[in-house]
Amino acid sequence: MKRARTSLLTISICCLAFARSVVAAPTEPPAKCPISLDRLDLRYNHAGGASVPQLRLAFTSQTHRTITDMLLLLSILDFQGNSHPYPDDLTYHREITPGMQPHSHIWNLDAASVDMHHAGESVTLQKVQFADGTIWKDDGSLVCTLSVDFHPK
Repeated sequence: MKRARTSLLTISICCLAFARSVVAAPTEPPAKCPISLDRLDLRYNHAGGASVPQLRLAFTSQTHRTITDMLLLLSILDFQGNSHPYPDDLTYHREITPGMQPHSHIWNLDAASVDMHHAGESVTLQKVQFADGTIWKDDGSLVCTLSVDFHPK
């Protein structure tokens, strides 16, 4: 009987120790950005007589999965350093295969929403959809943001 109690006590102590180690285990770090945002340029294209603001973004896949869609948000900085969100989302609907191959895309923007005298811009990756149906979303940390700020400080 004493042996059974000792065994039961030993098992209880082991279970408590295991449970405590599970609770104390570090949390998994947030998923890293599946895309590196490499270069950002917002300028007016004056070709053909019309001035059209265009955003050019260079990026590289950092994942081993095929990407099918991306959603990005644009903010434009005024000369006081205040950020003004662009009213429309920027989407990219092309397949990006795994690998470190650089890509770029140009979005034509609404001229009424872009101050020609802006002092910078930032782009944040909000969502990525993969070919296998899984989705990566920004967790609020804005870890996938690229900013250009050239206003006088």
